[in-house]
Order: sequence, then structure tokens, then C-alpha cells
Amino acid sequence: MSVASLSPEQLASIEQAAHWYSRLNDEDVTSAEREAWQRWLHAAPLHAWAWERAEQLMQQWRQLPGPMASHTLAQARQARTHNRRSVLKGLTLLIGAGSLSVGGYQQVVNGPWFADFRSAIGERLPVSLADGSQLLLNTDSAVDVRYDGMHCAITLRQGEIMVSPAPGVQLSVQTRHGLISTAASRFTVRDAGETTRVMTLERQVRISPAQGAAEEVGQGMSCLFDERGVRVTRALDYAASAWTRGLLIANDQPLGEFLEQLGRYNRGWLRCDPAVAALRISGTFELDNFEQILRALASSLPVRIEQRTRFWITVSPA
Repeated sequence: MSVASLSPEQLASIEQAAHWYSRLNDEDVTSAEREAWQRWLHAAPLHAWAWERAEQLMQQWRQLPGPMASHTLAQARQARTHNRRSVLKGLTLLIGAGSLSVGGYQQVVNGPWFADFRSAIGERLPVSLADGSQLLLNTDSAVDVRYDGMHCAITLRQGEIMVSPAPGVQLSVQTRHGLISTAASRFTVRDAGETTRVMTLERQVRISPAQGAAEEVGQGMSCLFDERGVRVTRALDYAASAWTRGLLIANDQPLGEFLEQLGRYNRGWLRCDPAVAALRISGTFELDNFEQILRALASSLPVRIEQRTRFWITVSPA
């Protein structure tokens, strides 16, 4: 069974079961809450069904290798402190699916749901760290933060962030491809799938690919790197960091590329008809006003916006 195949009533019961599982595993759970859980459990057959699925999942969890199971539960408890909603959604997905293999364990624990901080699609989330450093998470991004003395170690699980270290703080960002470290630079990091993209807005950073030689990247530069080394270094295109100011900037850009970027901020499917993909667009657009961007496209280009639902939008020839 998949989450998609559940009825609204089943999904609601599973969400409630995820809530109760999360609450009952908190150290500060009260006896009154335990009694409230018992009342919920016996209030409807679907509640008992959902709780049984939760218990089945926990049993599968216990059958994982010991370090995996204990590490997962520790991650869950720690993540609840930072982002309870994300953990509840992750538990809902797991309970709804009703199975957990070693591969499933790795996907969940290393994915965004148990991250220390996570932004939703379309959200830009500012985060103030304990040492005074500042993060800005772009749409659909997730990070972990750990401290070792005066060193702040950030792990980018997915998405894109801007990092502004506090004075005197040694800071690093780990991605799947390697490590970016600095003592004072303000920079952005994006997980682009096969590569990591770094843009230095102030001073310089040191990039240490997982299997390649380290390189310094100076202020005003942008680079792509993978596990083997730094692949491309060029002058910074400040339009690429416009998201940090809540903007999306196009400079004579193909419409198809523009819509691909815009789609990162939209829940649903934003499709570009191939017949209009090569049209050129220029302008500065506010990311917080998605509908206005669509209206601007329709008024400035020979296109029309077909919106079947809020989650299915096609830009096609006028």
C-alpha cells in the first residue's frame, strides 16, 4: 500500500497516529496525555488500524541492525526540537507506506524530513544559529548544524542556502561532493544533483572535493564542483543569487529555462510548451507573487497561461 492509495479518513487517522507516536516518545510526556491517547485509540476503528500500522513500522525498525535503529530514533528525537512538523510528515509517510527496509531507513534518515532545519516549497527560511551566524534556506532545502568548539559544521541535505558566518567563527558546509570552508566569507551553496554550485559574495572560500585537490575560490566568483574536483569557475552572475533578496531575474533568458527556475518555487507542475520554450524573457520578478509573474508573462509574450488547477499550469502559444 502507498500513501497515495489511502482514503482521506485513513490518512487523517495515520496523521493522528504519527502525532501520538511522536508525543508518547517525548521525555516530557504527561500521564494526562497518555490517557488522551488511550481515549483516541478506542474512539474509532480507524484509529486502532492506524496505530497497528505504526506499531508494525516500529517492529520493522527494531529488526534493522542495532546502530541503524538507535540512530534513527535519536535523529527523530533531536529533529523534533527543531522542526516538529517535518518529523510528523515523515512519520506519516512511513506509517502510510507501512514498510521500512535498510534502504528505506537510509533514504529517510539522510533525506530532508529529519533535518535540523527545513524550508517548504516556495519558502525562504532565515535561521539564526547559536554562534550568531546566519543561514537563509532557499525553497525546499534542508540542513543539519553541529558544533565542535568554535567550528560550525553544516550539512546540506538538499536545496540551496546562503551562509553568513559570525565574526571569529570557523564554518564549513558539507555536501555530497565535498566540503566548503571559510572563516569570514558570505556565500551560497546549491546541491545541483551531479554537482555542487558555490557563489562567493564576500571574501573567499576553500573547496575540498571528496576525491580531488582543494582550491580557493575568491570573492565575486562562481564555481561548480563534484567529487573529483572543481569543474567550472567563472565570474559571478548576480542574477543567480537574486533569490536571497526575494527576486528572480531573467536577462534575455529562454522561457523554458526561466519556467524551470520558477517551478522550484511552485507546488505542482509548471509546464512549458516546447513551441514557446525558445522565446526570450528579461525582467525582475518577485518570488512571493507567483500569480503576478504568470500575468506578466501573458502580457509581455505571445503566450497564454492554462491553469487546470493550482497544481497544473501550462504556458503555451497564445
